[in-house]
Amino acid sequence: MKFVIQLALLALTLAFPNVASAEKVLRIGLVSLPGDLGNPFGSYTIPTVVPGLAVFDSLTVVDIDGVLQPWIAEHWEAVDPLTWHFTLKPDVTFSNGEPFDATAAAAALNYFASGDGLIEVVAQSVIDVESARAVEPLLLEVKTKAPNILLPRRLSGIRIPAPGPWAELGRRGFAQDPIGSGPFIATRWDSTQINLVANTTSWRPPKVDRIEIKAVPEITTRLQGLITGALDIAFDIGPDDRAIVESAGGHLNIRPTGRVQLLTFMSIGDSPVADVRVRQALNYAVNKQQIIDILLAGATEPSGQAAVKASFGYNPDVEAYPYDPDKARALLAEAGYPDGFELAADMTPGAMAGDGAWYLQIARNLADVGVRVTYQASPFTVHIQKIRQGGWNGSAFGMDFNNLPSLDVLWPLRIHSCLWNAPWHCRPEWVPLILDAEQEFNLEERRRKTQALVQLYRDEPTSLYLWEMPGVDGVAARVVNYQPRHAFINFHEMDVED
Repeated sequence: MKFVIQLALLALTLAFPNVASAEKVLRIGLVSLPGDLGNPFGSYTIPTVVPGLAVFDSLTVVDIDGVLQPWIAEHWEAVDPLTWHFTLKPDVTFSNGEPFDATAAAAALNYFASGDGLIEVVAQSVIDVESARAVEPLLLEVKTKAPNILLPRRLSGIRIPAPGPWAELGRRGFAQDPIGSGPFIATRWDSTQINLVANTTSWRPPKVDRIEIKAVPEITTRLQGLITGALDIAFDIGPDDRAIVESAGGHLNIRPTGRVQLLTFMSIGDSPVADVRVRQALNYAVNKQQIIDILLAGATEPSGQAAVKASFGYNPDVEAYPYDPDKARALLAEAGYPDGFELAADMTPGAMAGDGAWYLQIARNLADVGVRVTYQASPFTVHIQKIRQGGWNGSAFGMDFNNLPSLDVLWPLRIHSCLWNAPWHCRPEWVPLILDAEQEFNLEERRRKTQALVQLYRDEPTSLYLWEMPGVDGVAARVVNYQPRHAFINFHEMDVED
């Protein structure tokens, strides 16, 4: 009899696997995880922002076409040029039960308005917010220091934390135990792995039970993890890995990043790149289309402006610099460098797939016109610190015109100007043009003024323009409905099938 019972139990076990094996688990490999853990204000770019997008919500979001969409804020209006009202979605709560209401949103915005939040990466998005308050439980009022017709777009980059834990734990403590209103709750968050479980009380409950996010710095390791099934999504692999991924049953997803890749010039100080003719020459000297065709599998196209196509302020009349080495040599000679010069440049290898190869090809193209490039590699964290604080040793560094989070072109133009706290390019006469455009409260006039600045930055380049940066992700066959947008991932809509 005992043997019969054992057989019956075995049959049941085979027919109905245990609960743990029935769990839907999504496994993600990223180049790196957020350096400041679960601080919602620490980053706005993928891949480091990925876990934050699963835990937190913003008031608005920008879709894949660059159109602003409601999120927690259902609608908004400008009461006057300095006052905005946002009506919030009802019955939204944080995972600890606190209401996501106007008071919670105001607390986050006042963190920046008070000055305490100026240390955060996203602070520049709301630098002009004077104050915020709850007029009613679901009616948020935001006052600005100057008119900003694109404030609702700017707020898409501000992810709101639960106000109670933020006040109680402080910035550092909250980062280790973050609480948001998104579809997932963090159960582990450190420098190597993040574990998330479904937030079933979220206003957008997820379809999967758990997400495991790991830091996998090496592209070959991320690719191998995808092929073997250890990963379901491998961020930032190479476009030329398509055949390998497809042979394992997966596919490549070309993700919009909102960024124009650059080699940025330190044009302040005594350097050849301080001469605009030299900067123009370097733009003519690089065969960008060839690099795209060979090293990026044709996944993008050359760019000659600070804007991606989906951004507000993109200028369709601005063309990329054509490949013209003869013109480059003529401009260098005119600037007093007929034999070229030495150019030291900082870069972070592995920041995106294949970047080491195209950095080398850029150096070869520049060598053809006499500019001898020496690269200095540094870790990503050191590179970011120099962008924020200065301390460059050379005359150029790898960076981008990042249109995120709001896809507002004035954001990167401000960064590449005297207005940045550690400027590498400073034209004082451009500052009033940027400020005037930012404060223009007529939407179409704001667009026109921004496009004029985009043209100016092309004619007198601050950087070597390259291309709109593609995000190339490997996605396993079992993943359903992975549809990332600019600085947003639809975690609540994704599913896995075995």
